[in-house]
Amino acid sequence: MDRWALWTVLGAFCLQCGLGADDIVVGCGGFVKSDVDINYSLIEIKLYTKQGTLKYQTDCAPNNGYFMIPLYDKGDFVLKIEPPLGWSFEPTSVPLHVDGVNDICTKGEDVNFVFTGFSVSGKVLSRNQNLGPGGVHVTMRRAGSGGSFQTTVTQPGGKFAFNKVLPGDYEIIASHPTWTLKEAAAMVQVKNSNAQISSPLVVAGYDVSGAVRSDGEPMKGVMFLLFSSSISREDILGCDLSPVEGFQGKDESVSYLCHATSKDDGSFTFLSLPSGDYSVIPFYRGERITFDVAPSRMDFIVEHNSLKLEPIFHVMGFSVTGRVLNGPDGDGVADAVVTLNNHLNVMTNTDGSFRLENMTAGTYSIDARKEHIFFDTLTVKIAPNTPQLADIVAARFSVCGDISITHFPEGMKTMSNYKVTLTSQGKDRTSVLTTESDSHGAFCFQARRGSYNIQVSIPEAEAKAGLTLKPSVFPVTVTDKPVMDVSFSQFLASVSGKVSCLDACGDLTVTLQSVSRHREKRSVQVSSKTEGMTFTFEDVLPGKYKASIIQEDWCWKNKSLEFEVTEDDIVGIEFRQTGYMLRCSLSHGITLEFYQDGNAPEHVGVYNLTKGVNRFCLSKPGVYKVTPRSCHRFEHAYYIYDTSSPSILTLTAVRHHVLGAITADKLMDVTVTIKSSIDTEPALVLGPLKSIEETRREQQLAEIQARRLEREKSGAEEADVQPPIQEVVEELRGPFTYEFSYWARSGEKITVTPSSKELLFYPPSVETVVSGESCPGKLIEIQGKAGLFLEGQIHPELEGVEIVISEKGAASPLITVFTDDKGSYSVGPLHSDLEYTISAQKEGFVLTAIDGTVGDFNAFALAGVTFEIRSEDEQPLAGVLLSLSGGMFRSNLLTQDNGMLTFSNLSPGQYYFKPMMKEFRFEPSSQMIEAQEGQNLKIKIIGYRTAYR
Repeated sequence: MDRWALWTVLGAFCLQCGLGADDIVVGCGGFVKSDVDINYSLIEIKLYTKQGTLKYQTDCAPNNGYFMIPLYDKGDFVLKIEPPLGWSFEPTSVPLHVDGVNDICTKGEDVNFVFTGFSVSGKVLSRNQNLGPGGVHVTMRRAGSGGSFQTTVTQPGGKFAFNKVLPGDYEIIASHPTWTLKEAAAMVQVKNSNAQISSPLVVAGYDVSGAVRSDGEPMKGVMFLLFSSSISREDILGCDLSPVEGFQGKDESVSYLCHATSKDDGSFTFLSLPSGDYSVIPFYRGERITFDVAPSRMDFIVEHNSLKLEPIFHVMGFSVTGRVLNGPDGDGVADAVVTLNNHLNVMTNTDGSFRLENMTAGTYSIDARKEHIFFDTLTVKIAPNTPQLADIVAARFSVCGDISITHFPEGMKTMSNYKVTLTSQGKDRTSVLTTESDSHGAFCFQARRGSYNIQVSIPEAEAKAGLTLKPSVFPVTVTDKPVMDVSFSQFLASVSGKVSCLDACGDLTVTLQSVSRHREKRSVQVSSKTEGMTFTFEDVLPGKYKASIIQEDWCWKNKSLEFEVTEDDIVGIEFRQTGYMLRCSLSHGITLEFYQDGNAPEHVGVYNLTKGVNRFCLSKPGVYKVTPRSCHRFEHAYYIYDTSSPSILTLTAVRHHVLGAITADKLMDVTVTIKSSIDTEPALVLGPLKSIEETRREQQLAEIQARRLEREKSGAEEADVQPPIQEVVEELRGPFTYEFSYWARSGEKITVTPSSKELLFYPPSVETVVSGESCPGKLIEIQGKAGLFLEGQIHPELEGVEIVISEKGAASPLITVFTDDKGSYSVGPLHSDLEYTISAQKEGFVLTAIDGTVGDFNAFALAGVTFEIRSEDEQPLAGVLLSLSGGMFRSNLLTQDNGMLTFSNLSPGQYYFKPMMKEFRFEPSSQMIEAQEGQNLKIKIIGYRTAYR
């Protein structure tokens, strides 16, 4: 029998076993019952006080739903069942009055909760929406059953739910008195948990209504056209889909769907519109006239409910139309402004038509305005029986032009205001219109239809200065549009010539400069792949000029020519090339060697050039190789100059030869590190360097070896005749000189730092700045001297001892090193003329200097003790005060949460410890311990509680 069955048999009796009359514990138990299979382990039973405080909670036996709650107190309680959301039980709670005598718990009676069903949930959504309406009636009944089982109403958003539903197959049906449902029914199966309808029910659309009135009375027959940019007409129900005759829509962003017509009471209705954005436009046309309805358009949104359009529509005045034409039988004038009684403005359409709305009968003055088109004022009578106005016809048109003066003659600073006349070509030539050009030369006339001549009058002083306009007379014909292309331009001369080159001319520039008017200068770009080409200057005012050829890289017979323009064009000016100009821009004075490239390179010459720009005239075209000879290093080893692509040859020194020397009293490996101030330059490491003395000795040895080989070749007989030569090799003696070099940039600061295993250098490093004006030569000189080495040993051998070396009397250490695995160390080279102090230290050791030695130390390992304090049930004891003393050592510390306490770095010797804590005694209570060198002791202490609070 399992534990739950045992509880069932014993019930409340077992809770009272062995208890006195005053200590009885009452057990309150029962069952969660269900006729269908449910998961009892998901249900909790909770006991609350009458005030709502939770006293106890338990779960149910998973096999039979049994539960048991102990009651230690008498009083009023509430026993509640808390199942998963959606599960229903009866009852949901049971009030308890526990008196220990007559209550159901004391009597051992069961408190039972009966399962009544699961929940079924779903949604009614608006078409193509994620939400739905409230107020839709939803009925659930068993599949195949004609009767109603449960009925509910959807909440705002479209959700609905049925409770207390037992397993089975059910049919869900939705309905509404006015709305049309697209999906009105669904099936759902309930098994052993809550169920949800797999697909939502859908409302196809909602009714939208409105009203129209005129002077407070309902209007019948007004059509209301429905538009939308997101809804298609296939989704609309109960609406007239036919087009409306005479209606012209203007908004292309929305599509026409359908229309509804107002009834006798002025109301209109769209029966079923899906959720979305809409626009409705009223349209009311009589037999001969279209009336205006306000508002002329209403935008509205259908969400998840019926909608009544507000405000109501009102029929206003009537509308009249008219046209603005460019002639009696002409075309319409677009974008003209039509003014009614000088205050109402409307704009014409692309066909010249316009519409006046909200009109009342009366006499009106109508004007039209359009740039460069002029109309006479029209007075008309407007009534509902005359909806079409007489055409407004253009009376006059602008005749406009300009006077173009591109080059002002001598004495003219700005354009004058010239007199312009317009004369009729017909019989009435006495009809003359006169106007004056503005400061920019523009002018305009207002002319009726006909043919005219236009002339410009030039003042005598400007005519004498050479100002002439063409044509002298400009004929125009005015028909049905403005004439805007009348143009008078200044007469100017032409200057032309040619250019002769030694080879292909390429791209050149020729300039024309007035001799008397210095600000008047022009240039022309000419180009040719042959040895000749022509150039022309148009629109030249009379006067004296100088023409020049602009090609500084070539040599010319005449770079400029002077001439005078009077009444005729100038021809025959010639510029002839005689050679090629080579310009060299040098950053330093150097020697340049010239060769002309070809199958057989031709040596041109060697030239010593100064700093700055130097010029040469080369008589032949071609490619030249120019090589610099200098103590400076340039961007390139040599330069190429091509006469076909002339340019300034710029030679800029980028490096300068810096020399240095190190003089040492001992022959050792020497390395030099050169660090540049330029970040992009990596540090340069030179060496190990070879001294001059070593190099000289190697040369001597090589010469001796060569002479020996020569004698071996000469034969033994000659060797017998001549006595052998005693070769003596020079001994290597100090001082020794190490030379090095570096190519530096102009303005570059370099830091030279020598290094050696046994040498110290004076100075340790040298900084110098290379100006680059001349070869710097030997800028760096350093002396090297043999250094001092300090060595020592730890006894016994001990690795990782920190050795600190300081200059005597210095506040901070000079060098810190650590001993190797043999316990030894070596530091150097150091300056031999200074005194040093040496100290040693390592965590957990005592190190003392050995008398009679420099740098040797004896090492003694320190000891450690760890205390572990626990209670008698093996739980760590925190807050125990532990006192430890011995020799000069004193310490009193509290144990941490883990009951541990460690004393490290103890000198070898005897120590006494004692643990102390209120309400506890300890074993051992105190003890004397011996700490050996390098030993780590671990001592366990047990604490026994002696009193309770």
